[in-house]
Amino acid sequence: MIDAVKLYLAPFLAGFPGFLCVRNKEHRIVFINENLKQWLNLYTNVDLVGMTYEEVVSSNILLSCFITYVYHHNLASDVSAHSSANVIECKIEDRILYFDVIEFDTIINTETFYYTVAKDITDLYCEKEQYLHISLIDDLSGLYNKRYFKNYYFTNKSTIILIDLDNFKHVNDEFGHIKGDELIQKFSSLLRSTFRSDDSVIRYGGDEFVIITENNNISAIKNRMKLINEKIINEFGDLSFISFSYGAECYQGDIVKTMNSIDKKMYENKKTKL
Repeated sequence: MIDAVKLYLAPFLAGFPGFLCVRNKEHRIVFINENLKQWLNLYTNVDLVGMTYEEVVSSNILLSCFITYVYHHNLASDVSAHSSANVIECKIEDRILYFDVIEFDTIINTETFYYTVAKDITDLYCEKEQYLHISLIDDLSGLYNKRYFKNYYFTNKSTIILIDLDNFKHVNDEFGHIKGDELIQKFSSLLRSTFRSDDSVIRYGGDEFVIITENNNISAIKNRMKLINEKIINEFGDLSFISFSYGAECYQGDIVKTMNSIDKKMYENKKTKL
C-alpha cells in the first residue's frame, strides 16, 4: 500500500515544502512526510502511522495542540466535490498558528487514498489581519472608519447612535483647520472613554460619529449623552462652546431605513438648539 503511494508521489514528496499526510480507505494514516514528522516531534514521540485522526484526538497524544477555529475558503462552484480548502486556527501551547489546509481524495490502483496538504501561513495571516485592521481605522481620530461601519454585522440587539458636532464649521473658520483637527481628536478620545470597550466607536465622516452598541437601553444612552456634554464643558477649555446633536435607534433590519430614521431624529434634536 505504501509502495503504491510512493510510486505516484515520490517526485512530489521530495521537494514539497509543507506538511503532507496520506490516509487509506479506512482513514488510517499510511504516510507522513519529513516536514510533518519533524513538526510532530516537537510535541509527541508517538508514531501516528496506522492511526485515524479521531484516534489521535481521543487519545490526547497532542495535549498542547488543538484546533480552535476553521475558516472555510469560498471555493468556486466547479471545484470537485472530492476536495476542500480551509484555514485552520490552532492553539499550540501559548501560541496561535494558522495553516492553509487542502484535503482531497484520489484512487490509486483501485484503492482510495485521502491527502491532507498543509502550509504554515501564520506570518502571512497575521500580516493580512494587521493590514485589514489598518484599513478599518480613521487616520485622524484613531476610531473605526466608514468601511468598518459598512462591514458591521448588525443584530436585533444593535443600537446605533449618530452624533454630529453643531459648531464645527465655526471652529475651522475662526481658529483654523489645525484646531479643527484637534477638536476631532479630543472628541474622539471623549467618545472612546465614555462608551464601553466592546462598543464600536466610528468616525462616520467629517464631524459625524456613529456608536454601535449591543445594548438597546435608550435611557442609558441619554445618560451618556449628558455625560459627554458635561465633559465638553469642563474639559475642552477654549472649545467648550462646542455642542452636538444626536439620534439613536435600534437596528430595524435594514441599515438604510434605520440610518434615515436616526438622521431625522438627529436633525430634530439639532432644531431644538436653533
